[in-house]
Amino acid sequence: MTILPIKPQNVTWTDDQWKAIWATGQDTLVSAAAGSGKTAVLIERLIQKVIDETKPINVDELLVVTFTNASAAEMRQRMATALEKAVKANPESQHLRRQLTLVNKAQISTLHSFCLAIVRQYAYLLNVDPGFRIANENEVALLKDDTMAEVLEAAYAVSDPSAMYRLVDAFTSDRNDEDIEVLIEKLYDMARVNPEPFRWLDALPERYNMDGVTSLDALDFVQSIRQTMVHSVDEAIALILEVRALANTPDGPDAYGETAQADLVLLHEARAFLNERSWEEAYGFFTTFKWGKLKSQKKGSCDEHLLERAKAKRNDAKKVLADATEQFFSRSPARLLEEMQHMYPLLQTLVALTQQFSVAYSAAKNKKGIVDFSDLEHFALAILTEEVDGKIVASDVAKTYQQRFKEVLVDEYQDSATRC
Repeated sequence: MTILPIKPQNVTWTDDQWKAIWATGQDTLVSAAAGSGKTAVLIERLIQKVIDETKPINVDELLVVTFTNASAAEMRQRMATALEKAVKANPESQHLRRQLTLVNKAQISTLHSFCLAIVRQYAYLLNVDPGFRIANENEVALLKDDTMAEVLEAAYAVSDPSAMYRLVDAFTSDRNDEDIEVLIEKLYDMARVNPEPFRWLDALPERYNMDGVTSLDALDFVQSIRQTMVHSVDEAIALILEVRALANTPDGPDAYGETAQADLVLLHEARAFLNERSWEEAYGFFTTFKWGKLKSQKKGSCDEHLLERAKAKRNDAKKVLADATEQFFSRSPARLLEEMQHMYPLLQTLVALTQQFSVAYSAAKNKKGIVDFSDLEHFALAILTEEVDGKIVASDVAKTYQQRFKEVLVDEYQDSATRC
């Protein structure tokens, strides 16, 4: 358990911010609304780590990842300013003076810049031209288009292109293959987010193999869908509770309270079906679900504004449930199983094309001596890991980084993770 220093009376940090600044011995995720000072907290944490008098850390022992180059530059500048202030307050400190000289060497950068530094230094460990350059967006777009055209042309040129034609018939119009190209590129991008893109792609079609499957409840992803649907029901329940609260307020539409109570009974029954019954039973419940009639309120007997708010809240609840039902129960379980089985060979073909595109695109980039940002991530990962007895473990290079850095800090984590 972290023992926090006493917060001085003159600081403006909130208690939660103070905890985030000083938390130690654990992984810490700071979640707060935009503009609430998360970056300022991170910078203060950096500064306190460096100027700490008991266990100071050198600036170059911190790995700081930001979302943009501008954020990295600002963070470096604020760190330098704080160090200059600390040196003025304690001019005899050799540690603080040394930190000022290390600021420009500190690893404060975007994730891609950090990956680039790793790849530049250890390119000899990979089959990569050490003189590579990062392609610009237009160059990448043109190269992808050319590669896609070659891959599709080759797919039509095989001795038996029937699988290709079935895929085209299923996903495109008669005019061109643009929809297939978009699908392949999207699937390629999704695969590249995974550490092992080809393994992820290989597993994808098997999720649609319904041989021997007689119930949707046997599929592992159905539980996730159930939980998503439960969240929608819970959202509807929260809205109806607001309706009831409005009905119970002085001068509120009290007649709506009875309707709200009946709605809550139905919604809790809906929740029970999702949690306790089969998918087939849940399908039957939601496709026949009917809201009760809103009880009429005598005109002039309540505040008209509260009445309209209660009506709007109930309509919002009905829409939430209707949208979720449309999304997840638009097809019968039997129809879903049939359609998924039909998709199985189509996805096998789509995955094969995506893998062919991936190989061809990589070869085209290698020929030009260029890489994209996704390549940097995968190259860095290849350098930092190795497979031992079927398990991915830290490589010797990764271990040197583990020894070098005392702490890793990520600003705008949600954006960096999404971008990567």
